[in-house]
Amino acid sequence: MAPTGRRDRESRIIDQKSGSWASSSQDLLYLAVRLFRISKEESASMPDHNMSRFVYAGIPFLLAAVHSFIVEYEGILPTRPLPIELSREPLAEIMEKNYGLSGDALQDLKDLVEIRNEIIHPVPLPTGTQDNWPTYLKRVKTKGILNSQSNPEFDYSLLGQIASHKLYVWAVDVTEVLYSRIVESDATKAPMFRLVLREFKKFK
Repeated sequence: MAPTGRRDRESRIIDQKSGSWASSSQDLLYLAVRLFRISKEESASMPDHNMSRFVYAGIPFLLAAVHSFIVEYEGILPTRPLPIELSREPLAEIMEKNYGLSGDALQDLKDLVEIRNEIIHPVPLPTGTQDNWPTYLKRVKTKGILNSQSNPEFDYSLLGQIASHKLYVWAVDVTEVLYSRIVESDATKAPMFRLVLREFKKFK
């Protein structure tokens, strides 16, 4: 039986294979930047200066860039085997165990991953809450970064509230923290990779 796509991707991390490879994280980050700029333009044209549907594409690209960057960082001039966790564990657990992410930064990542999941695995049905926002993501709503009517008894749909440029700005900030943690995790590699952090200035 032929291996599934997931098994094939896992095997590239676990087993050293022949062939060539190149960075893809920067391409993904580039797309996230372009989408951010379009999102900023769209939100500026809206009455509330915030609503933007480009977040639906931008957030998944940001998290894909992070995962790709970890593989590249660990794979270039390896000082240790690639962490086997990369093939099996959620991104939040990888960041916690391998890069010491904790506290609010770790919870921000967990929340961002769940929002990504709501986007790529959409369930456009009622949430069972008055404000149409799931209870497990209340922490995000309290930040005031959603596309919201700020009415506890009625609000836009879940995906409608996610369509927020402010949420995109927050997602970029969360991603920058992750990149910084990864870059500074190895003193021998950090000088080589610090230039990557300059890419986040393009989101401004």
